[in-house]
This record gives sequence, C-alpha cells and structure tokens, in this order.
Amino acid sequence: MSDPLPQQPVAATLEPTGEGRWALALERELSSTAEGAWAALTEAEWVARWAPYTPGRDLDSPGPVAMPETDPADPAPQGAVLAVAPPRLLTLAWYGDELRFALTPADTGTRLRLTHVFGDGTRAAEFAAGWHLCLAALTGSLEGRAVPRVVGEAARAHGFDRLRDQYADLLGAP
Repeated sequence: MSDPLPQQPVAATLEPTGEGRWALALERELSSTAEGAWAALTEAEWVARWAPYTPGRDLDSPGPVAMPETDPADPAPQGAVLAVAPPRLLTLAWYGDELRFALTPADTGTRLRLTHVFGDGTRAAEFAAGWHLCLAALTGSLEGRAVPRVVGEAARAHGFDRLRDQYADLLGAP
C-alpha cells in the first residue's frame, strides 16, 4: 500500500528564453539535506521512484544515458547528463529539452528549483502539472513515505487534469 502524495502549492513561472523556447520553473522546499536530495536526483534507483523517466545508470557523471519514461525494458531515447556539480546542480538533456535541478540551502532543509526548458509553449501547463506530481512524489520519498509512481496514466488518478487546468490559469497561454 502506498501513502498519499504530499500536498504542494500550485506555483510556477514561465518565461521565454529568447530562442523560441520557454523556461518553466518550479520550486519546492525539501526537508532533506542537500546530500539526501542529491542522492534522490542522481541515484537511478531513487530517480525511478519519482521522475517521469527511469535512467539506465546513475546521473552523477556527464555523458549519454537511456531515459525511458515508464518501462526500463522499452527502447529509450538517449538522454544525457550535461552538467554535474554535487550537491548543487544537475543538468540533463531529455527529449531535446533541458532539465536543470538546482539545490540551495533553506531554513527547513534544501530548496529545489527545477527549470524545464522546452520549445512548444502551449505544453507549459501540461509540463507543470506533470512536474508538480513528480516533485510531490520526490518530496514524499525523501520524507520516507511509500509514495506511488505518478507518471503516464497513473498521473490522472492523482489529479493531473485538475492541476493542468490550474497551471493553465496561472501561467496563461503563450
């Protein structure tokens, strides 16, 4: 049996990058040390618990990595670890997008800022809702909860459609 996902605010920003791309950013306070959060962001076994991809290796060194979305046995697009600065910054290439995970100290533990840079601005609310659920699963995992994996169709059972609509209202349509 799994625990419910922690509740988190609907909060994000969306900015054009000036290159025909968009930068979506979500921030979360994690009740973890930077080292604990870093492990959850980079160790393949941890990542598979919360992320929309299951990496074929730990994400602790630059280079190519298979990053299938759901089934590790499926053929996967190649992603890549672009930058690693433990325990502060992880940058990934995924489906032609860039994912940047930045960790900074916070009063209650560690602040995570996820920035997803992508091309189709009309997908911002969809991406925000998906990351909202993934970051809730990450938060719950770091708190020791047995949280469900919330990717693909499972995300709908955890409020994806409602969240997508809320993020559409918050972010507006590019």
